[in-house]
Amino acid sequence: MIKEQDQNLLEAEFYSKPFYFSYSGLNTLLDSPVVFYKEYVLKQKEDGIKKYLLEGTLIHYLLLENHGFDDKFVVLPGTLPSENNMLIADRIFNEFYPVRGDTSLELQDFEQDIDDILKEINLHQAVKDRDKRLAKVIDDRTKEYFKFLKTKQDKTLIDSAILDKATHRADIAKSNHHIRKLLGMDLNPDGKTIGVYNELELSIEPSELGLPFGFHGTLDNMVVDVNTKTVYINDFKTTSKRLKDFQESVDLWNYWLQAVMYITLVRKFLSKVMTDEWKIEFRFVVFDKYDQVYAFPVSDETLATWFTAFETVKLEAKYHYESKDFSLPFAFVMGNVKL
Repeated sequence: MIKEQDQNLLEAEFYSKPFYFSYSGLNTLLDSPVVFYKEYVLKQKEDGIKKYLLEGTLIHYLLLENHGFDDKFVVLPGTLPSENNMLIADRIFNEFYPVRGDTSLELQDFEQDIDDILKEINLHQAVKDRDKRLAKVIDDRTKEYFKFLKTKQDKTLIDSAILDKATHRADIAKSNHHIRKLLGMDLNPDGKTIGVYNELELSIEPSELGLPFGFHGTLDNMVVDVNTKTVYINDFKTTSKRLKDFQESVDLWNYWLQAVMYITLVRKFLSKVMTDEWKIEFRFVVFDKYDQVYAFPVSDETLATWFTAFETVKLEAKYHYESKDFSLPFAFVMGNVKL
């Protein structure tokens, strides 16, 4: 547990420099200010990419980049461990392994540290036998994962099953004429009339927003057509549900917030080029449980509604940030929630 003095120092450090909300950071703040404070202010955010995000990352890479694979990914033999075991192994590697100063140490050499983490996160506590409890973490898959953590450097670990699935889905998208056209896969960008951007990192300063914080984000894909004065922003999503159920995910995960933030960032990025005649089209390119892919366009009417809602979100974020009140979501702080 972080001591109060250390907590005050971490909070002071957080506020000593400009902060830039990403979509995930802003969504976390809206959903649970307590978790936001822990992850972003106290820096207790879990490292690594969660398993459910790996597939989307891979599809995007295989579809739009597909070069220098070995420089970015390491394929783990077999299957990745469970998400809980991955997180525990990550913590051991990042927090305890460096302190020991012995590169020969393996996961099983950190039994007490693992047991302490299990107690901290209240996992497997119904198993009273310590050895049996540890065995749920120190299994062959997690030990192999830990070995790869020691050698992977800044590469992302994946397993062959995820790679095969992502490759299959990327091939489906590549064979879809509409998707290819939308992503600008067959265009020859010249920097003047056509621009195709993948993994584009953008940010906007607090002063430009009139807020005490800025925004930043990494766009999956953007195509700029100067001749038609149109900007196409495409964001990849995978879902374990059906295509027709994607609206539920938009509401549940506040994907609309991501769309509005990305459009705001793009308007700033292209502010010297875009005039009132220009239009921005935003699409979620979604792969569903049946490997069906569809690019969901967002209507101008829907975008207008989302931008109106975004004004409220900015005020709520401003309240939390300036008041340093991270106790409850804004509506609960204000006592506006009734049954």
